[in-house]
Amino acid sequence: MAESGYSPMPWHQQQWQQLQQSLNQGRLSHALLLCGPPGLGKQQFALSFAQSLLCSNPSESGQACGTCQHCHLIQAGNHPDLQWVGPEEGSKSGEIKIESIRALTSSAALTAHSAKYKMIGIQPAHRMTNGAANSLLKTLEEPTSGTIILLLTDQPARLLPTIRSRCQSVLFHPPQRSQALEWLSGKVEHGDPALLLGLANGAPLKALALNDKTLLESRSEMLNQFLALSDQRLDPVKLAGIWQKFDYKLLIEWLIGWVIDIQRLKVSSSSGPALSNPDRAQALQKTADKLNSRAIQSYLKKLYAVRALTDSNINLQLTLERLLIEWQTCSRQGA
Repeated sequence: MAESGYSPMPWHQQQWQQLQQSLNQGRLSHALLLCGPPGLGKQQFALSFAQSLLCSNPSESGQACGTCQHCHLIQAGNHPDLQWVGPEEGSKSGEIKIESIRALTSSAALTAHSAKYKMIGIQPAHRMTNGAANSLLKTLEEPTSGTIILLLTDQPARLLPTIRSRCQSVLFHPPQRSQALEWLSGKVEHGDPALLLGLANGAPLKALALNDKTLLESRSEMLNQFLALSDQRLDPVKLAGIWQKFDYKLLIEWLIGWVIDIQRLKVSSSSGPALSNPDRAQALQKTADKLNSRAIQSYLKKLYAVRALTDSNINLQLTLERLLIEWQTCSRQGA
């Protein structure tokens, strides 16, 4: 996490002011739940806020000075009063175990060494095991003065209700399209910021990560294969074998985006910003014209159900086979 410094993204102003106001009024919670879709910069926001509280000379707006000893330690990634916990490196389950939470919430770990606050970040918070979540709950019920716990998640519903109720929620939403495009235009030299933003469902950081020629070529080829599958021109089992080598989470997001666009085009022939894949509107429209609206909606629900399991240990080959066979079946039902 060592960087030259941390500052809130342009679309974080409302959340930043919310916490600064709580801090100035003495109402800042000992536990903050930062939640919203991926790709909005929740981790950078958390780092910015942590640095602002640990900084020796923050500005009136709460921005860290960037030059004091605390700021230098944070930028070097080794401040003793800023700790992060996540899944163990190399963990197949991707879970946050109870041992990790216990290590963070021991009485010694909750005491600040050199700063006014002790900052603890947990990401992704929804990946805590039941044991880990219950261990954290005990700390939330009996907070230590000066300790602030930051829980970051894009799936807050998967957290225990008792944990959510003990946190101050900070909600993140995709920024206005114009603001996101302005930010992207300064960072995307060769790609199309509007297309990238559409593919990322309005999340600027995710859009920036998609600015990769090879990745975009893969997306175009896979979309062609998906549409060909609906015309019964490809074998779903063979295609699943090819696709299982790709980034599974990204693939599911793309599938959902393609089907949502098909659903939108089934209802209306609008294109442009309304679509996640405006560059393929014509091909998607042809597929939409052939399909049954109810079948599209049913298939989309199945994709959502599969996405909810992307953090679980699943048989990728069989899951993709089932999804692609069901898509081909859906396509046979006609308009």
